[in-house]
Amino acid sequence: MKKDQKYYGEVWLVENTEVKQFCIMSFMDDDLVLETNLHSPKSAYKEPQIIGIFTGLGYLTFIDCKIKLSSSGITETRVYQPKYSFVSESHFINPSSLLLKEFYIVNNAIVKWVNHAPWYNNIKNELTKKEFTDEFEIDNIGLKLSLQHYLQYGLKSRSELVITNKGSINFFLKEPCSLLKAIDLYDDFQKVLQLVFGRSSKFESFKFKCLGCSEWIELHYNDRKLSSSSSTFVHTEYKKIKASLPSILTAAYSNQNFRFCLDKLMENFIGKHPSHNKRFTNSISAYEAFCKLYLDNSIKPNAKLSKWILAHEDVFKKIGDINEKEWKKFPSKVVRSRDFHVHSNVGNRDVFSEFDLLYISFLFDFVIAYLMLNEIKVEQELLDKYVQHGKSVFVDMKRTNAILGNNPLS
Repeated sequence: MKKDQKYYGEVWLVENTEVKQFCIMSFMDDDLVLETNLHSPKSAYKEPQIIGIFTGLGYLTFIDCKIKLSSSGITETRVYQPKYSFVSESHFINPSSLLLKEFYIVNNAIVKWVNHAPWYNNIKNELTKKEFTDEFEIDNIGLKLSLQHYLQYGLKSRSELVITNKGSINFFLKEPCSLLKAIDLYDDFQKVLQLVFGRSSKFESFKFKCLGCSEWIELHYNDRKLSSSSSTFVHTEYKKIKASLPSILTAAYSNQNFRFCLDKLMENFIGKHPSHNKRFTNSISAYEAFCKLYLDNSIKPNAKLSKWILAHEDVFKKIGDINEKEWKKFPSKVVRSRDFHVHSNVGNRDVFSEFDLLYISFLFDFVIAYLMLNEIKVEQELLDKYVQHGKSVFVDMKRTNAILGNNPLS
């Protein structure tokens, strides 16, 4: 389906196949919408399932269709917004028995990660390109991933050929899983992408192979999670961290402690940007989670936050470029600020300002990511990226924004 086009067909309710109505299908802010006269005689705020046939697409199944607009008069009009939509050339989808073993997602963020522009070499009369498929096995959960970078060819006109880089992540499962589990597996990959590349994007295409007829079925839903997050983490090139990627993917999919910490860390990158104090408390929560799960017995699991900060003094100083004078106050000031915002200890003095909380949060995020990746023994070059970028954000960007905030020109 193309998001800049409208599609026309007829739709009906699963429980009443005799009543069919004309329908216009289009996209609005990445949400698929159906405009039709079809409606249930019973009062409802949504329809659990609508099916239909559309010109140029085939058989469509819409699940969890909220009524966004309802009007009555001579005719009844409805605008539905399905949560999940399936497109098949030959049959409707039964969501209650749907299982997946093989699926792939085309995501433009992979192209930016690979960072290779195709160009034409006039001297050799050939196209310089980068096409590859790299596979990663996660045996203990029966999962194989393949990351693919390839070219797509299309005609813009009779005399103009358009060549586009495409990137996809492909999933192969030994045992079939539900649709929601498949989406969770894709979301886990997006978390890895956010961790090592600093961004993701809305998927261009999500397709799975039908276990019944082997046809590739297209799925659409509005991915509102990590796909819209902006780049605030490290920016790497795929080829430079490829050696570390097997360890990262294995940990992200099968290491329970790593997964838990990654989920906590990603709370600052999912959905809308939280307030500075909320972002700070999220970061503290993620740091406490790491310390409880990874620190050895030399520090008790119920130790105070200040002791956990002191346990990684070298990493904080390295990334934050914190001198000895600042460091003496740092752990206790973090604790006071945490208690001020979490435990409502409003009597606490000498806490971080709202401005400082943002950058303290960034510092903790970079420290957590560094420590997590160090635990799974990634390449030192990748760890250095977190130190370099952490300094750029916590030291350089903070200094610049502090100058702008003080506004010496006013």
